[in-house]
Amino acid sequence: MKLAKLGKLAAVALTAVTIAGAGAIGAAEAREQGTTLTWSHPQEPPNWDFLKTGSSALMVPVFHNVLEPLVELMGDGSVEPLLAKSWTISDDGLVYTFTLRDAKFHDGTDLDAGDVVYSIMKNKESTLANTKVPLAPVEKVEAVDAHTVKMTLSKPSQRLLKELGQTAGIIIPEGAAEKYDFAKGELVGTGPYKFGDYRPDVDVTLTRFDDYWGDKPYFEKITHRFIPDETAAINALLAGEIDMVGAVLGEGLDRLKSLSDNADFEVILPAPMETNYLFLSTHKEALKDIRVRQAIAYAINRDDLMEGGQAGYGKTTCQWIIPAGEPWTSDYCPYPYDPAKAKALLKEAGQEGLELDFPYLTVAEFPPLKDILIEEMAAVGITLKPRPLDLATWLQQVNTDGQYEFSNLTSNVKAEGFVCKGGRQPLGRPDSEVCDTTFDELAAGSDAILGKDEYIKAMAAMTKQLSDAAWVIPTFQKSTPTVMRSDLAGLKSYRFKLEMDARKLRWASK
Repeated sequence: MKLAKLGKLAAVALTAVTIAGAGAIGAAEAREQGTTLTWSHPQEPPNWDFLKTGSSALMVPVFHNVLEPLVELMGDGSVEPLLAKSWTISDDGLVYTFTLRDAKFHDGTDLDAGDVVYSIMKNKESTLANTKVPLAPVEKVEAVDAHTVKMTLSKPSQRLLKELGQTAGIIIPEGAAEKYDFAKGELVGTGPYKFGDYRPDVDVTLTRFDDYWGDKPYFEKITHRFIPDETAAINALLAGEIDMVGAVLGEGLDRLKSLSDNADFEVILPAPMETNYLFLSTHKEALKDIRVRQAIAYAINRDDLMEGGQAGYGKTTCQWIIPAGEPWTSDYCPYPYDPAKAKALLKEAGQEGLELDFPYLTVAEFPPLKDILIEEMAAVGITLKPRPLDLATWLQQVNTDGQYEFSNLTSNVKAEGFVCKGGRQPLGRPDSEVCDTTFDELAAGSDAILGKDEYIKAMAAMTKQLSDAAWVIPTFQKSTPTVMRSDLAGLKSYRFKLEMDARKLRWASK
């Protein structure tokens, strides 16, 4: 078997990963190396509206393949040209001037400055924290000429340029949001692939865009299959029916460890790009008492959660730091596992026998995490009332309607995304009854700092405050394995979790 890493992860996790299957010997070699690539993902988005739907399953097939951002965020955190071929930043950090390259959209229109102005303003109006919050400092976007865009900020922003290489920087044709039905998959971008046929519960097809401005990708067509049963997905890979399992999120993790070696396949472990966490409702009176939130934090055993839900692929954490390894990373943990202290705090707060509504996702790592959390909370006297929801229902009831008291999610949102009013759950909800003004001030202040050392100190203070307040309780940083044929090459290092970049994918012999 061939093993590869797209980031830093403990070597012990790598040595345990093997791939094989009875009757599948030589499957990768036996299959013809054609111009169609087929990969799978365990989740299907409820719709394709990337401005309103906060599902990573939406962006996995389309980011960089169909929809491109203004600049490109690299695996090492640097920023390279993409639709903007160059840019300058004023000395005071308040004016960004971008020069655009010649490019065409899939509808045949040419990219110009008006498209960028329109797109950034649309992204600022997005309902998604990951997309709109980073653009908060952007005060004005102007077309200087057809190929030049000036962006004026109300205050400097340390993270803006990197965020323009993610969902906040996605560029679409002017008027596209009004002209096309994004929810149905009418996505028009500048990427190397066009969004093709979508068959709900089956697959979506991407077809090569002949007028792509960059290097032509090798594969003429990509079939992105939705296979929620990870055992079935791995069996399909072993049988030669698909070329890649794009994300192993649940029961497939244990299978990876138990299978014997097979040189036909490669397991890739990117650096952790997501954090699993608990979040608590601001509407539950008992949870407004910090002692109760602290008790919940003390009651969780992070090692058990990471092992039970993620088969050990990742790293436990008490802090919200994405991506892992930022300069302000530390081992700070205000509430380490201590059930006795949790019980004492609940007694002190008069909340012995507390019951909490717990809607949970029925996909990926969440069912096993649900079982562990119920057991751990019960051990300190808290009763979780589990309520299973599929992805679409969870997004509506929990993410949109706020119908929860205790819930669990894995996300790549930055710590800054948890600001009040417009940020992430729970404090960012429009109807939130609580605002952590200290955190908001730290988030706003840190982003505006120009000096590197001062910025690192400010970010450390901000992440500490998020952990201390315990409305959001990080548990572990997650690494998501990809399994693919070993004769495939060119999978780029992940910049963030919302991608399966096909631009450089090809057969190794080609």
